[in-house]
This record gives sequence, structure tokens and C-alpha cells, in this order.
Amino acid sequence: MIRKLGLILILLAWGWSVPHSSVAQKQDIYKGKVSCEGKGIEGVAVTDGFSVVTTGKNGKYKLPANPEASMVYISSPAGYTVPVNRSAPQFFQPVSFGDKMKAIDFQLQKENVDDSHHGFVVWADPQVKKPEEALMAREVASDLQDLLKGYGTRPFHGIGCGDIVGDNPVLYDSIKSLLTPVGIPFYQSLGNHDMHYTDRSNKGAEKVFEENFGPAYYSFNKGEIHYVVLNNVFYLGRDYFYIGYLTEEQLSWLEQDLAIVEEGKTVVVALHIPTALNEQDVKQFSYSTISQSVVNKRTLYKILKPYQAHIISGHLHQNGNLELAPNLFEHNVSSVCGAWWQGDYAEDGTPKGYAVFEADGSKLSWYYKSAGKGEDYQFRAYPVGDNPEQPEFFTVNVWNWDPAWKVFWYENGTKMGEMEAYSGTDPETAKAYADKEKLDYKWVSARKNNHMFRAKSKSNTASIVIEVIDRFGKSYKTKLN
Repeated sequence: MIRKLGLILILLAWGWSVPHSSVAQKQDIYKGKVSCEGKGIEGVAVTDGFSVVTTGKNGKYKLPANPEASMVYISSPAGYTVPVNRSAPQFFQPVSFGDKMKAIDFQLQKENVDDSHHGFVVWADPQVKKPEEALMAREVASDLQDLLKGYGTRPFHGIGCGDIVGDNPVLYDSIKSLLTPVGIPFYQSLGNHDMHYTDRSNKGAEKVFEENFGPAYYSFNKGEIHYVVLNNVFYLGRDYFYIGYLTEEQLSWLEQDLAIVEEGKTVVVALHIPTALNEQDVKQFSYSTISQSVVNKRTLYKILKPYQAHIISGHLHQNGNLELAPNLFEHNVSSVCGAWWQGDYAEDGTPKGYAVFEADGSKLSWYYKSAGKGEDYQFRAYPVGDNPEQPEFFTVNVWNWDPAWKVFWYENGTKMGEMEAYSGTDPETAKAYADKEKLDYKWVSARKNNHMFRAKSKSNTASIVIEVIDRFGKSYKTKLN
């Protein structure tokens, strides 16, 4: 042994390389193959959440084995799908460090149609606490199922923006069961009500989620769009305390994941907690909002700078849109549950429902679909006298509004101009949640939003028409009287 060590020292002194096995243990690896109908698929990203590699021409890969990894998984390529088990896509395999000698293979399935034209729906905050609420969620799922029939053979997938359940993981099976008949895969993200709160730190908080849906952060591809799902709920290890935060582990993984994505490509990032609430939240950090937006948001924006990026979030149970930069748009999608299944509206007046996105090549368009309503139901108008906050004005709630939208009004057929934006509560929502005795959750109430509009007519007997035009030029009209 002494002689061997002495020889190594002499070789080092002479500048010779030493075989790796002589001074350190050989790097452990995971290995396997990604294939479709027996043929290996080249260029597929494979990861354990720490390192990212791509498959060779024969579909085979070798991945450094991190002892902390609990799964090996793939970023499924465009033109392919993965097997689905009760709405959950199966793109992952659980591993332990002892599995490094075993081949970990993945099977892809070829898309039946061109997926460059595809769509996806966003479910945010079903937050099912009890079985009877799961039955109400089933009604929204049926609405989605009916909607998708109108899209024919166009490929669709679902994205869940967290709070799948309300601190009751037993109901994960109910969620899977009600989503299964919809017939599309749902890629879920973890919300603060999906965590395991009894662990001593954040490390094990996502365990119960991963046992049901797979890794807490991952990616996949459809057509010309790259999708990323992140976990930005950081548990503080006590009670229900958490903050919006992206760990270095995820940021490092994301940089590797995007390193193989062409710059300028459209990237969709889904997570639970919004990255930003408003422009002020981007400019200046505030302790008061550390559980409502992402603390280290600027790092994420920097990573996404080379891409045309859309961030999709939930958490707030309201609709909001924010153009963070010319290349970066955030969609904060309102809750499937409305106001925790207490009524038809979220607290900002947005009807319970979900967002629908259509992808044509690298371009995205979108709208909000209210459960039980048609796609043209995009605002709710109130004549003079129906809004106690604005007694002299007729008002409108345009829940999916963003600065590119226009809200016009016409009096007796004459276009009068744009309505004035103001911050206020939705009157129908305020009325719905006024009687606390009828509510299971007494704290539910209407809250102010920034998508209310008002105008004052010259005559109380005039005929009023409201026209809302979205950012894609589609017009929606209603007559008040």
C-alpha cells in the first residue's frame, strides 16, 4: 500500500495523469434508453432533478447519479406523448441510489396528429377539502370535457397550478378520478395546500405530492413550445408558514434544462405562487408579500430573458395579467373553486372556471372559460343603481382584462369612448357572500380588484351598449337597457 502511494506521488510530480480508479471511486451513473415502438429516440433530455443529459442516436443515456435523487425522468419531446395513468402523465421512475446498476428505460408514444397546433387548459386552486367539494369539481371537469369536444382532434393537455386539495391528500385520488374522463394528461404543480406540513424542514414537504404526481419540478415539449413546471412553495418548517421562493437546486436545474432549448423559443413556466403582484412588487421587495409572490423573482426573469416566456400561476384566487417585459408575460389564473366552493365567483368576481390557451406554432392566444357559460362570456355589466359603490355610474367587471384590452361604451348608438378603470368590488359577488350564516367559511367576502370599469351616461333613459375587445381583436358586446 505504501509502495503504491509512493508511486502515485512520483507520477504526480512528473506531471503524469493518474487513473481515476487509483485515487477516487468511479462516478456512479443511471443509464437506460428512451424509445418509441422499439426505436431509440435521439435528443431527449433525461434528468434526476440535479443533472440533465440527452440521449444519443440510439436513444441511450448515461446520467450521473446524485445520492439525493428520488426520481429519474424525461422531458418528453415534441411529437410524442407519454403513458397516462388516471390523468397523471408517467414521465418519471422512482429510484434509490442502489438502482444505479439497473437500466431505467422510458417508452414514448407517437402523437396521432401534428402537435404544432395544440392547446392546454389551466386549472388553478381546486382546493378540495372534502368529498362533497370533489363532486362540485366534477361539474367543472364535465364543462371542460364538453369544451374539448369542440376542438376535435387538436391535441390538448392540462396544467394544474397547485392547491389541488385543501390540506387533505386523501382526496388526491378523487381529483384523479374526476379528471380521468376529460381524456387529457394533467401536468400538476405543487401548491401550499398540497404539502406535507409535519416535516422538520422544506426538504420533505413535497413528498406526499411526489408520491401521487411525480417530481415537483420538470419539463416537457409540445409542438414549438417548451413547458416547465416549478415548485416555488418553500415551507418554513412550522405550522402553515411558507414563502414564495425558488431553491438553488431548481434554478441550477432550470439553467441546464433551458441550455438545450433554442433562444427565442416560446417557454411556458407553470408554478403556484405568482412571481409578481404588480409593478411595485417587481421594483421593491416587501416582507408583507413573501407568501404571495416569489422573493427571488429577478433571478428567474434573468434565466428566462433569452426566450419568449409566459409564466402561469394561481394561489390568489383571482384573475390578473401582468406584462413584466416585452418577452415576459404573467397570467395569474383564478380559482376553479371560485371562493372555496361557497359560490359561483372568486372574491374578485371572476366566475369559477379555468383558462384556455391555443398554440399555433410558437404563438399563444388565450381566454378565460367560465364553468357553465359560453366562451363569449367575458364580462359582467351593471346598470346605474346596481353597484352601491358607484351609484351614479354603470359599471363592468372584465375579469381577464390586461392593458391591451379596450372597454368602450355606446349611448343611443353613438360611441362615447373608453370606460374609466377603477379599483372596486364586484357588486354581485358582494351580495353573494354578504350573509355569513350561509357560508361554511365565514371569512369569504368580495374584495377589490383592478379590472372594474365605470362610465356615466348623459341620460338615465338612454340605450347603453358595452363593447369589450380583447388583445386578439375579438369583440364582446352586451346591451344594458
